[in-house]
Amino acid sequence: PTLGWESGKAFRAFPPFVLGSPVVAINLSDEVSNECEMVVVTSDGGFAVYKLLNSGPKLHYKGSIVPPMQQMLLSSISANQQSGNQPKLVRIQITDSKQLMLVIMLPTSSAGRALQGFVYNRDMESWMIVADSANFLLSDFYSPIHKPSSGKEGILSRVAKIVTSSASTMASAKQMYQRVVENEKHSYQYIITRSHCEDRLACAIALYSKSEFETWLTLYARCLSSSGEAESLRFLVDTLLDDSESGNSLMDTDNDSCQNVPSFLLIGIKRLGLDGKRIIRQSILPEMSKNRHLQRLTNEISTELDN
Repeated sequence: PTLGWESGKAFRAFPPFVLGSPVVAINLSDEVSNECEMVVVTSDGGFAVYKLLNSGPKLHYKGSIVPPMQQMLLSSISANQQSGNQPKLVRIQITDSKQLMLVIMLPTSSAGRALQGFVYNRDMESWMIVADSANFLLSDFYSPIHKPSSGKEGILSRVAKIVTSSASTMASAKQMYQRVVENEKHSYQYIITRSHCEDRLACAIALYSKSEFETWLTLYARCLSSSGEAESLRFLVDTLLDDSESGNSLMDTDNDSCQNVPSFLLIGIKRLGLDGKRIIRQSILPEMSKNRHLQRLTNEISTELDN
């Protein structure tokens, strides 16, 4: 039996709904309109997202939070951090961009705790990891305190802040890893930093966060420029310009040195509705101009944009 919600501005519109298992979490999107949505999580691990229409709630989509919990538990076993505890739900909510976000916490054997953030991919009907308190500790751009470079803090930064600031011993772990790989700093750490940027870019696309996509693209260009990766930068610019329309399809590129440049960035700028030329001018060229060895390529790209 239920006593209902106490409110001076609400009334019971329907008889009690039977969801099959006890409700453990309910969250409403911020918008109060026909686009308002509600996510409900039950004790069996199932979730359902409902559209709150004037005619009544309507099921939008549903799934389960059990797979990300199992994944987190298995990863702790492989990392020898098993504590005998089960993962716990920290937060589940619908973001401003209508993405379902999930944060899970797992106590570790070292009296600490690890957290992971997920976003639900409705096309695949599966979860994607967008934040992990134990990932990319060696990256040049890793920080347990996430501050927006400019303007309003985005959803990706907020998720990362929840995950990293709530986890324990992250700073000491980073210092320990830095001492271990000090002799390989210029090679190993560069790979981690570059991977960190590519991971954040993919997560920004998944969360439809335009501002953070541009922020991490700037950092990605800084990473490539500082290492003098001229060919990778050239291919990156071509990707953002989408030369396939002019007959120079990127799929036909046979350059082995550019195979690691993520071509999903083209999908990202199209999905987010961004202008590739503007991003190149504002995010990539300023970083390239800081390396005098890339001056010729910088001038070449600038000329192409002006034509």
